Amino acid sequence: MPRFDVRDEPWIPVVRCNGARAEMSLRAVLHDAHDLQEISDPMPTVEFGLYRLLVAFVMDIHQLSGLGGLERLLERGRFDQEGIDAYFEEWAPRFDLFDSQYPFLQTGGMVTEAEKPLAAMLHCLPSGTNVSHFHHVHEDAFGCSPAAAARLLTPMAPFMTAGGAGLAPSINGAPPWYVVLVSQPGATLFKSLCLNCCVQHLPQAQGNEPPAWRSSRSPIPGQRCTSASLAESLTWRPRQIQLVPGEGGRCALTGRQAPILVRRMKFSAGASCDFAWRDPSVPYRTNDKGTSPLRPQEGKDAWRDTGPIALLQQDEYSSKVGKIRFDRPALVEQFGQMVRDEILPPRSCLTLHLYGLRTDLKMKIFEWRSERLSLPAALVWRRKFHADAQRAMEEAETVAYLLRKSTKHVYPREGKGNSGAFETIIGACHRQFWNAMRSPYSQVLEALAHLPAEGAETQVHDCRDGWKNDLKAAASVALEAAISDLDATAQDLQRQVEARRIFWGGFNRLFDPTPATGAMGGGRPRASKLKGAAVPEKP
Repeated sequence: MPRFDVRDEPWIPVVRCNGARAEMSLRAVLHDAHDLQEISDPMPTVEFGLYRLLVAFVMDIHQLSGLGGLERLLERGRFDQEGIDAYFEEWAPRFDLFDSQYPFLQTGGMVTEAEKPLAAMLHCLPSGTNVSHFHHVHEDAFGCSPAAAARLLTPMAPFMTAGGAGLAPSINGAPPWYVVLVSQPGATLFKSLCLNCCVQHLPQAQGNEPPAWRSSRSPIPGQRCTSASLAESLTWRPRQIQLVPGEGGRCALTGRQAPILVRRMKFSAGASCDFAWRDPSVPYRTNDKGTSPLRPQEGKDAWRDTGPIALLQQDEYSSKVGKIRFDRPALVEQFGQMVRDEILPPRSCLTLHLYGLRTDLKMKIFEWRSERLSLPAALVWRRKFHADAQRAMEEAETVAYLLRKSTKHVYPREGKGNSGAFETIIGACHRQFWNAMRSPYSQVLEALAHLPAEGAETQVHDCRDGWKNDLKAAASVALEAAISDLDATAQDLQRQVEARRIFWGGFNRLFDPTPATGAMGGGRPRASKLKGAAVPEKP
């Protein structure tokens, strides 16, 4: 039987602090994390899977407890090499990718299960009922090296979707937005892994079940689990899988020759989650229907959810529309406490790497997403101004709604009978508006981060005025670009005039909600309460 020991075989793609790229073994990555910059893989789901796997190793090896233990590890500046080697020696049989009893991140002894193509692990490849229009190859033609196959195992815990009868999704259900925290300047992989170790109490975490490679308990198909430890959640096994090594050839993912290729696997149902898990890397929203993870939405950049992802916590702010509350990830809350307690420098900058998989909440995959969001670290823990930051974004969402409504009005009969009327033009209008607003919103966050804790009412008012002017300028350009080049009959020109009246009337009411008179009309509700205005999309 061939062997591939993940402890010492190179398989994890990294970027060194000097910018050089390399593939390193698990042992080498943990030994040298202080001299590495980040994990880097072409597939975002694999990249996050590797981060999550490394965090699980760091927490299990160092047995971190509380912020004090994390602070001591950060002060040390590197991971405990002797402790790493002792750990790998103690659990040596658990790190062979092709071990018959305990294959790494797999289930051993799957004798009766039928084999299926490895291509089923990649959503972008055609396999079974997973049809792709851009890869005209047969599923059996796909094969990859042991190193690439090991990487493909890592997204299974965070990103596995439902797969039909008996095939449950991962512990978080349909894939949510996941965050990886990076603190600037001087970011290293060592520091990033430390910041993503949740050492605070999680009420929903129960028991002491170890991570998958140390567990002697295989997932039982059909068994619905009612609890999980943090280590178990990081390496959750929603499927039983066992890789089948075969003859060598050219790896379909790297293009390099390999003495062994994995083309087939054994695959069946695994663990099923029958309880509500709150992942420390995931933001949440709560409304009258309950609590759910924040998930990627079509056409919506993650920076527009800066409040839920990086700022808002518990009852700190409630959206005026729908009474929606947000909870940022527990790891971001932990970071804020570390800055507040001066474990981390208050003048640092927090960068969030976001990873997501947009689905139909079942088994259909639309796209994978990878985005970066940066904001001043001081703003993370200064709760006083979080509501101002979220209120500014909700005003922008209302302006975007007004742009849609106004542009739609230009279309004869407002598009009645054609639900997709002007969608191309409206989409371009929205993209132009949101692209123009990203930099001003970053400036708002920067300004709020540096305001004094007391007596800042005047500065907040000035910041709001500047934001209003930025919204006005960006919306004006986007609106005119959308409607001014249309036909120029008398009726068309009249509809353009009415569209401008609708937009600017709503815009003025948004920032001056008192009843108005004259051409703009009076006594109507402010724009943020209009039907559809600033209503967050379904998760």
